[in-house]
Amino acid sequence: MSHSHTAFHWINIGIHVLFGVVALGLGLAAICSRKGGLFHMRSGGLFVYAYIIVVVTAIIGLLAFDFRSFLAVVTFLSIYDVFAGYRALQLRGTPPQAIDRTASLFGFTTPWIFISIMRHLPRPWSPVLTWSILGALVAISGYDLLRNFLPNAWLKRVWVHEHMVKMMSAYVAITSAFAGTVFSHYMPWAAIVPSILGTATACGFLIAGPRAWRKKINGTLHLAR
Repeated sequence: MSHSHTAFHWINIGIHVLFGVVALGLGLAAICSRKGGLFHMRSGGLFVYAYIIVVVTAIIGLLAFDFRSFLAVVTFLSIYDVFAGYRALQLRGTPPQAIDRTASLFGFTTPWIFISIMRHLPRPWSPVLTWSILGALVAISGYDLLRNFLPNAWLKRVWVHEHMVKMMSAYVAITSAFAGTVFSHYMPWAAIVPSILGTATACGFLIAGPRAWRKKINGTLHLAR
């Protein structure tokens, strides 16, 4: 099939792969660095920018060249996770704004639209992966809709947790998509293993992280602008 790729298709693939590798490296740097430190903020900010390019090129590839259901649902989750993780950092426990409500509605309704048309789309690599990704998007966006009704004290207490979970979810999504593409012969395990490891890491951050660095990052953690 590759012999039929147009020049624009190859350019899109090249940009997607390049910034995908960059995003993987920057995300890992942000995960491993001291939270709230300058290096963490810079690498996290650059991760978001690289991620945006990865998502845009993925959308172009899905719509213009080669639609794959698994990659489509990963893209849906990626878009929402990186946006919601960034917004958690911007809001810092303040109530959601109009843009957040709009994004939450988009994130919550998109899986149901996808499910309604799924039977007309190319078969996904793994129904288990597809359903789990859609479920994760419903859960995260559903919680974000609920944030409109939660007390401010709760929002201020958990905003760091939200930022960590959503950005880790975004990193897991891009890692799973990368592994599933490069090691397609080992699907679905090529995507399941990164998801398990990433989820375990996020749980570790949730349990140990906030107690260790909440006082250090409160009021100081922000993305490089």
